[in-house]
Amino acid sequence: MKKKFKNKLLDKDDTLFGLLIPYKQNNTYIKVLINEEEGDIIVSLTENPKFWNNLPTEITSSFRSMKRLEINTEKMFIKYILPEQLIKATGAAAGINLAIDEVKIENLLNEKGYYLIKVSTRYLNRILSSVKKLLNLSPSKKFEIIEKCISKDQGQ
Repeated sequence: MKKKFKNKLLDKDDTLFGLLIPYKQNNTYIKVLINEEEGDIIVSLTENPKFWNNLPTEITSSFRSMKRLEINTEKMFIKYILPEQLIKATGAAAGINLAIDEVKIENLLNEKGYYLIKVSTRYLNRILSSVKKLLNLSPSKKFEIIEKCISKDQGQ
């Protein structure tokens, strides 16, 4: 009796996770830094945590990194999505719902590998809820973000 072997590469997986598999190596790592003396919060996005070593010394010396327990989340990364894709789909503030004049943005993704969003600490609750919302994106929302980026790239 002959066994039939299926070629897994030829079989298409049309489930949502099957559609996300080609983007498995893409991740967005999030770090929330706070300086209570100056009253500033920085949300840093990168595709690789080693790029946090490129942060300027004034940030690394005067800001402290918030822990996962302070933010009340289990993880600090978003699977399947790159920071560029997240910014393209959600806007320059990466889904943080604030007026544009309240946010300072420093985009050094191409040069140094990180993207900084600086906000006053009076918006701490809004920042933390936005970060939690980003970290807990559903697979369908992640795929929607990827589709938006692909369609924007094809439109150009």
